[in-house]
Amino acid sequence: MSSTRYINFKTITLGLFAGAMLTGCYRDMGNYDLKDVNQIAVDSLLGIKDVYQYDTLRVTPHFSATQDTAVLQQKDRFYCEWYAIINGQNSSIRLDTTRVLNTRINLAVGTYKLLFRMKDKVNGNMYSLSQGGLNVVSGTYEGWLVFSDVNGAAKLDMVNFLTGKAPAITKDILAASPDLPKKLTGPRDVAYMFSNTNANTVPAPGHGTTNAADKEWIYICTDQGAWKLRNDDLTTKWQWNTVHEFTTKDSATFHPAFVGSGGSTISPSYLYLHDGQDNVYERYNYMYYGNPINIVSGETKRFKAAPFIGRHSKLSVTAALVLFDTEKRRFLRYSPTAGQCTVPTTDPAYMPYFNYNNVNMDLVWLRSTPFNSLTYAVLKAADNSRWLAVFNISTTNVQDKFVKLTGPDIDKATHFAIDKNSGALFYSVGSRVYATSKDYPDQTYMVLDAGQEEITLLEQHVFWASKYMDVAPANRGNYLMVGTYNAATGNGTLTGYYPADFVNNHAALTKTESFTGFGKINAISYRERF
Repeated sequence: MSSTRYINFKTITLGLFAGAMLTGCYRDMGNYDLKDVNQIAVDSLLGIKDVYQYDTLRVTPHFSATQDTAVLQQKDRFYCEWYAIINGQNSSIRLDTTRVLNTRINLAVGTYKLLFRMKDKVNGNMYSLSQGGLNVVSGTYEGWLVFSDVNGAAKLDMVNFLTGKAPAITKDILAASPDLPKKLTGPRDVAYMFSNTNANTVPAPGHGTTNAADKEWIYICTDQGAWKLRNDDLTTKWQWNTVHEFTTKDSATFHPAFVGSGGSTISPSYLYLHDGQDNVYERYNYMYYGNPINIVSGETKRFKAAPFIGRHSKLSVTAALVLFDTEKRRFLRYSPTAGQCTVPTTDPAYMPYFNYNNVNMDLVWLRSTPFNSLTYAVLKAADNSRWLAVFNISTTNVQDKFVKLTGPDIDKATHFAIDKNSGALFYSVGSRVYATSKDYPDQTYMVLDAGQEEITLLEQHVFWASKYMDVAPANRGNYLMVGTYNAATGNGTLTGYYPADFVNNHAALTKTESFTGFGKINAISYRERF
């Protein structure tokens, strides 16, 4: 799939005739001989249909002359302008100043007229005509948000799905926000956030307010800071730097690692952020961030929180988060608005697998999943072996499994994902993806070999809207999304696979969709529609 759509109208009209051009001859008052005028004509712009927002629109007008065609080759003789005229208004937006229109469309969604103006700098003649229905279609309506690294720069693209149209990729969306640093580097995370509340203002001494009625935002985190984007056209401004949702943070050093969990909303009522410096913050009722929540009740020193938050949006609003203390190597429980964590009770009589308060292993990866509301944690033991702890302390206190992982190169695994339908654990090493199970840890199957391409992302996205979460294979909530990168070409690809069940079909993957033309994919999310 092409990463940029060029709309070429090679025979489209402009039918540009100045008043002088409409006269076929003039009268020489000296000798009364009739002399033909060199009439210049430009084809019209009929038939223009749709152009995606942020795409490149290219229009090549065709000129003709009744006598001296050589004048058409004198490019410096003519000054050209292209304008988009907003339907029903007298205002216009200049698009370009070249004879051939070749410009990125940063217009709001809507219908426009296209105006071409050309001035002959020799004789002063001006030719202009507005014509043609230019329909700017949303390039960010619904679909995958892909945050990737392109030669060190952070690039946000979107695979846009519109009913009745083929999927299209909207490129370099952040270029539409001039307030962002140039160049923006170090893509960390992108996350679509939905809230049930409408409080989106920052109280005094806050630095900027946003639309209080807006319940959806897109957050991006980079090495240079974090911003939230409008949910419609994904633009931002300086006031929406996430640091302005705090009252005490220093913007020069505040570079969050991620917002939410795995590109998803953690809770419909609260927003959670890891600052990349061992701290987790809660935005209570979507108003503003207060003090870090990584402190245990009864203790005075804040613990160093691992860069993972165990919770997903399908849980009730009162369900707890799972955090991990990297120093004392323990799992902790945080109830929304509590301000402090607690240590889950470990009773050997009915929880024989591990001690929450002292796992005695380092955390490698953690994710909570809708599969029985379980949290999966991959742990590293002192002998470099890998273990899988499966439990639920969000809605109850249950230990499900604690097993040693024995799959090929598991100690070298760089990315993990959980299938919400079967509970299968996927992990990647280099160009290969493997699948294993908490119930059959001695069985591991290679389910994908990407050849010369590196696996840069594994993700099964947790959606907020229920329509994405049905178990039917066609629903994207069931897809295992795999990001691959070809270092030789600098090209990244995002591919969706439907995983089969583990017991009977060994989690075999069936390809469902694929999109290419990205950089090295670091994170994905999904802009939902309800």
